[in-house]
Amino acid sequence: MAAAGLLSLYFLGCEQISSPAIDPSASPPSLSQASMSVTAINTDTINVGPTRKSDDVLTIAMTVNAKLVLAPGQTAATVMMRIISPGTYATLATAHLADDGTGGDQIKGDGIFTVRTSFQLERVQIGVFTVEVSAVGRNDLRSNTFLLPLTVFRGNHPPLISAVEAPDTVRLANESQVLVLRLRVTDEDGLGDIARVFFNSYRPDGSASGGNPFQMFDDGSASHGDEKAGDGVFGLLITLPPTTQPGTYRFEFQAVDRSNALSILHIHPITVKP
Repeated sequence: MAAAGLLSLYFLGCEQISSPAIDPSASPPSLSQASMSVTAINTDTINVGPTRKSDDVLTIAMTVNAKLVLAPGQTAATVMMRIISPGTYATLATAHLADDGTGGDQIKGDGIFTVRTSFQLERVQIGVFTVEVSAVGRNDLRSNTFLLPLTVFRGNHPPLISAVEAPDTVRLANESQVLVLRLRVTDEDGLGDIARVFFNSYRPDGSASGGNPFQMFDDGSASHGDEKAGDGVFGLLITLPPTTQPGTYRFEFQAVDRSNALSILHIHPITVKP
């Protein structure tokens, strides 16, 4: 009888020790890697209107991926992410990642979970945001967490005038003279960042011309003196009547971008002779 009792205790003890080791629900899932499509965003390349304002509300889009590793015997886990604001640590967006071959996920069932998501912020909100990625399995057991930094900054570049095509001297000869003025403008943030190109002209006595400022165009219109739309070369046709006062006129060319940043002033003198 004593031996039978000891045998019962032995089997009972073995069952209690081995049970957690074979229960997959007692092991959390694991993430072996996580990544996102962007790691830094220059909000001065995102336009919501003709002029950039600090309180513009911007939509930031991205794709987030994570590789899920399940414990032996586990069949599923939920992979999720959230975007955390610096300073306040507020949650700006949350989303679930999927491995179903849709919504940006390339291969169904390959263990790589994906989501295309977005969040909104004001242009003035800059800093290092955090994209937190984790997973949860059965019994609410959580995986390790990836904290991915997302740098949001403002880095506008002013436009640059690189060349001006304009005559140095014009002879009226008692006739109206049509001048073609052209200049090339570039911008590190793209041609779409150029809001306006213009010039001001000043008479030989230094007084400003009545029509200042004169807008120039990159629309391919021959009536504006532009040859090809969207190539960064801006043009304008101006007419000098035969009564134009002789002397040297000063033309000041400038470009402005959507952040209201001005290019360096480019000055070109034109001498008018009778």
